[in-house]
Amino acid sequence: MEVTSVHGGPKTDSSPSIYHPSERTSPMQQKFEAATKANYKPSTKIPYKPSLWFFYGTLMDPEILQSVLGLPELPVLQKGRIHGFKIRMWGVYPTLVPCDGCEVEGMIYKIESVLQFVRLEGYETSAYRWCFCTIEMDDGTRVEYGRTFRWAGDLDSKELEDGEFDLSRYQKFFKPSMVKEMMERIKEL
Repeated sequence: MEVTSVHGGPKTDSSPSIYHPSERTSPMQQKFEAATKANYKPSTKIPYKPSLWFFYGTLMDPEILQSVLGLPELPVLQKGRIHGFKIRMWGVYPTLVPCDGCEVEGMIYKIESVLQFVRLEGYETSAYRWCFCTIEMDDGTRVEYGRTFRWAGDLDSKELEDGEFDLSRYQKFFKPSMVKEMMERIKEL
């Protein structure tokens, strides 16, 4: 089967792909599965230490974050923002790209363990990579060396479109099937 890009054209080696609906699992779900296995190695060589993370897409939803991290209770997130990035859309998923003078609103949560980091990295797939960022909390406190995920591909990729992520639209139209698939995969691990 030919792999296609988000816009239906042939996929290049440098562009992320979407999965064909007839496939059993999406590439995102396959990487999530790999991230929960003991032999998975995170992409970073920097030793992990608990850090505040900035989320701007699906992970702003506490139920999604709870499922991805395997938390026993819903996480409590805080509002915040980062500067120097803007949102571009990769299909229904947002991604960050550098942008001087731009600001992105989102949610903040402390990731405590390397296992949680590995699960996050698996959920985000190779289409994203983590980076350091300065997080500004709602109370004005600035957190240096926060972390977030940004676009890993070509910044001029035709797969990216201008747009904004609408969490309520995502929750209404896309979340139910995503959570169901994620929970089924977690049970199998």
